[in-house]
Amino acid sequence: MNILTTRSYKGETDWCAIANLIDACEAVDRLGEEVSATELKLILDAPKLDKARDVQLWEDGNYKLIGLSLLDMPDSPEEIDACLWFYVHPNVRSEGLEKEIIKWGEKRLREVAKERNLPAKLRTYSREDKTDEMRLLEKQGFEVDRYFWTMARSLAEPIPTPEFPADFALTHVSGEHDIQPALLTLWCIM
Repeated sequence: MNILTTRSYKGETDWCAIANLIDACEAVDRLGEEVSATELKLILDAPKLDKARDVQLWEDGNYKLIGLSLLDMPDSPEEIDACLWFYVHPNVRSEGLEKEIIKWGEKRLREVAKERNLPAKLRTYSREDKTDEMRLLEKQGFEVDRYFWTMARSLAEPIPTPEFPADFALTHVSGEHDIQPALLTLWCIM
């Protein structure tokens, strides 16, 4: 792999390059993860995200964005259950950038765990049909601990009427008097 530079996320000036990287990955991977400019802005402008330290960009010698990583760390008083999201341009995959991104995520998570004095777990995601990525993740010490399924239903046939247990009923909100008890119930559950 050529000489790479790494840097932090600079804000709005990076949006176009990030969107182009994600589009290039989507064209090859067909994961259905096309990110709109609005979605991208919401993700990268989240108040809890430390933009200077939790987002990392990798550029080639021509300053073209070829890698992006984001470490998402939801707040919890017990442990840090972090998710490493990353994209690597299809033209430079399997040249070592993926390993570098994982090492960056591990290092950053160790820093945060030390700052918060909490145990930490690093997660990432992949698909079963991305066998090269799965092998790489396994070599880096990742193990499968959850599975997700995307399910679909044809709308050619009518949707059957739902069947509820005897003590449940489906109703529609018919006025303000229906709203208040629901809010109270939700408040108590929280």
